[in-house]
Amino acid sequence: MRICASLSHHDDILSEDFAKADMVEIRTDVFEGVPSSMVRRGPPGLLSFKDGVELWMIPNKDWIIDIGNAKRPAVDNTVISSCHNYGGTPDLDEIMEIFRSMPGDIVKGAFAVDSLKDLAVLYDVSRAVCKRHVIIGMEELGKITRIRSGLLNNEFTFAYIRMETAPGQLSVREMAEIDDNTMVTGIIGSGIGYTRSPAMHDAAFKHSSISGKYLVFDTPSLDRVRDVMIDYNIRGVNITKPYKTDIIEHLDSCDDVSEEIGAVNTVVNDSGELKGYNTDVFGIEKALKANSVDVRGEKVLMIGSGGAARSCAYFLSGKGCDVTVTGRNKEAVRSIASYFGLTARESTSVAVNMYDVVINCTPLNKGNEVSEYPVRIDAIDKSQTVFDMVYGDTHLNEMAKKKGCKVVPGEDMLAFQGIRSFELFTSKIIPYKIMRSAI
Repeated sequence: MRICASLSHHDDILSEDFAKADMVEIRTDVFEGVPSSMVRRGPPGLLSFKDGVELWMIPNKDWIIDIGNAKRPAVDNTVISSCHNYGGTPDLDEIMEIFRSMPGDIVKGAFAVDSLKDLAVLYDVSRAVCKRHVIIGMEELGKITRIRSGLLNNEFTFAYIRMETAPGQLSVREMAEIDDNTMVTGIIGSGIGYTRSPAMHDAAFKHSSISGKYLVFDTPSLDRVRDVMIDYNIRGVNITKPYKTDIIEHLDSCDDVSEEIGAVNTVVNDSGELKGYNTDVFGIEKALKANSVDVRGEKVLMIGSGGAARSCAYFLSGKGCDVTVTGRNKEAVRSIASYFGLTARESTSVAVNMYDVVINCTPLNKGNEVSEYPVRIDAIDKSQTVFDMVYGDTHLNEMAKKKGCKVVPGEDMLAFQGIRSFELFTSKIIPYKIMRSAI
């Protein structure tokens, strides 16, 4: 994989990371010409024209030139024709038609990626195009196309030195540590820009001396999730809201626990076979134990009815707890109660302070209004234990601390389930403090 450092400022040339790049891009919207130091650099550079091709600016025939969508000039240089679509990723046929019309020796396409389906389309394009090419997915979701540049058969990929020049770029320093064997893992969900999982898992990779990168796949659907995991050689992913149950239909198999729960939060790609696991149960158990909370036989109020709630219900049922479940989705509440043998109650009929333990399994956080909680969280009292599975400064945690309740932090659950997930991905067991301190 060749790395092309896209310069954003003259001072980039002075950086120690400059030497880590295989190529350097000079953009004519940033530089008025090619610095003399670049001409003497040795390896060929890339001159990208943004406002029309100016032949006088080309240092010599060794330089590659990017002419954008202009007509091909009469030069001996290797020519790139390029297109950028910041609005989204067209379908396969449309991109192929664009590439066929380009006169360059190399065709380059950079597309905003908004879904897993978009990533799958870009992989399909990489297999369909006959010309030498550079195919890039922009934005956070497109980072996998930069890391797996070699897999896409790209001529090179772009990186920045001090400041990104396109959305979703990684730094030259990061890219220099990545190769075709780098393990890629990540998290799939919707509306998950807040997640701390990348910091946690990247710290675990570093501690284990594993070349790995954990990415965020924030997608509006699971359409083509299987293709993306297999085609981009993604070793494993965590699954979060709202896909913990929907993911199951895309898998080859599930372990016994996730099968019984009906929810998966970890998927492992074993040479093209996708297997689902549930590490949330492990996370719940270890988080409670770490905070000296024993729920056996306790009267528990569980708020929520999604995938996280199913894992919690499974755990609590195994501890002989007297569990009441409530939430805004009445049908889902009745369903989970029936499945696990719990008591279902409408939120308006729940007396919060009548329970020993209150567990929130909804994604509600400080970004929501207090009134959005299905129950009155101000009704809790200091005799209770409060476990909010959402990590961070939530309204429920804030209220519990104010009332003097015993609080089980969601960060503890996140770290413990992450330890188990990382073990499934890598066969390595990470000390709790490594993951917890990174959150």
